[in-house]
Amino acid sequence: MKKKKVKTRKKQPAERKVIYLVGEGTGETINKIARASLAQFSREKVEIKTFFMLEGEEQITHVVKQAAQDKALVAFSIVHPPWRNFLIDEATGQGIWAIDVIGDFIVQLSIFLKEKPMAVPGLQYILDEDYYRRIEAINFAVKHDDGKMPEGLKHADLILVGLSRTGKTPLATFLANQGWKPANVPLHPDMTAPKELFEVDQRRVFGLTIGVETLVKLREGRLKQLGLAPYAKYADPVTIADEIEWCGGVFKENPRWRVLDISNKAIEEAAASILSAYQSGKKPS
Repeated sequence: MKKKKVKTRKKQPAERKVIYLVGEGTGETINKIARASLAQFSREKVEIKTFFMLEGEEQITHVVKQAAQDKALVAFSIVHPPWRNFLIDEATGQGIWAIDVIGDFIVQLSIFLKEKPMAVPGLQYILDEDYYRRIEAINFAVKHDDGKMPEGLKHADLILVGLSRTGKTPLATFLANQGWKPANVPLHPDMTAPKELFEVDQRRVFGLTIGVETLVKLREGRLKQLGLAPYAKYADPVTIADEIEWCGGVFKENPRWRVLDISNKAIEEAAASILSAYQSGKKPS
């Protein structure tokens, strides 16, 4: 008896989807929101088209008509009420979806705060003194990352020290975004710490420690990123245990340094502990 051939259906290609991002400003905010949101979905065939720095209703009409041809979803960030209402009306007339990404939140804030919004595009990007302080701090963190330019340690607000992969750089970057000028210096048994580290106000130095298992995983991940074998000496548990013990000895030799175990702490939590300790003069918790 001949077996019947079972016909298999060919997998249909995923339907192409298009999303229009529309705004009267630079579009930085809505672009970040859209991409962060899309990261939650597995669909690959999503095309994003951007239309920013809009200057009037004529442009809005043109964009919406184009979106209708693409059967696109329009996500917009327009704070000028007449233009926002005009876009919604145009989208409704064309039979396409339009999402007010920021406006809905602003409305709810207005109700909660009992205050009328100013409706000024890009207000969150005003270049005030705080903005320039953060930019200066970020530049400082980059220049003084991983022990570079030790002569500049005297100008740092905070100095982070610790073994490789104890989170010094991401923590310094986070602190810089808060407006603090951080530097970080690596410690290792085969390296000599720069003399400048011991010449600054020692209350500004924070030692980062971590558990053996956590550090093993972090270093294995780093080796994987570099395409190297995960069992290299760099990630060997025995070697790491020795390094941590040695580092603990360095911290004891410098009792004015304040030590923070970052094993189970998120960056935000670790930064908060350091800033609290720095401002209060107490040990970080």
